[in-house]
Amino acid sequence: MDILLLAKASCEGDLKKVIVTGTNGTGKSHLAARLASVRPEVPVVSFDAIKLRTNWQQRPRPEIASALAVEIEKSAWILEGGPSLLFQAVEKADALIWLDPPEYVRAWQLATRPWKFLGKTRPELPDGNVDWPWQQYKFAIRSLKNRSKFRTYISEVFESADDIDKRRCRNKRDRNSFINQWANNSG
Repeated sequence: MDILLLAKASCEGDLKKVIVTGTNGTGKSHLAARLASVRPEVPVVSFDAIKLRTNWQQRPRPEIASALAVEIEKSAWILEGGPSLLFQAVEKADALIWLDPPEYVRAWQLATRPWKFLGKTRPELPDGNVDWPWQQYKFAIRSLKNRSKFRTYISEVFESADDIDKRRCRNKRDRNSFINQWANNSG
């Protein structure tokens, strides 16, 4: 089985707070949008939108933590973002989805993403964070170099998170499996 599912039966019946995480270029925003399309009453919260100002400038850490705390206290959400959000949000979540495709898939997604939004701001980002290939490629190279550190941290959080539905999605079939569960959990 390609999907790692470690769920307690009591958690499966009431999914309202979902974290979609993974390293850069794994499709977090795309999956979050797909989840929201089947349950539009649950808002998507982009961690990048919380932590970024314009021109790719990051907000101060206390401001980020405070804004994230407000969001995770709400009754329902799909929180998408990288591993730095996990320490604060995982205890509030009903499900943790770790997107972990093969590196060649991730590298391809990182290589093609700037061209999809060339000169524009991606939907999940605050205005003024424009994708330009050179800037995004420098970021992608750093991200690929740090993949081991990110994956190790996500793995540790994933393994230690208790009493929540946890899925490690390696491919489209794994993602679709969770989307189906999410869609059937709308009651």
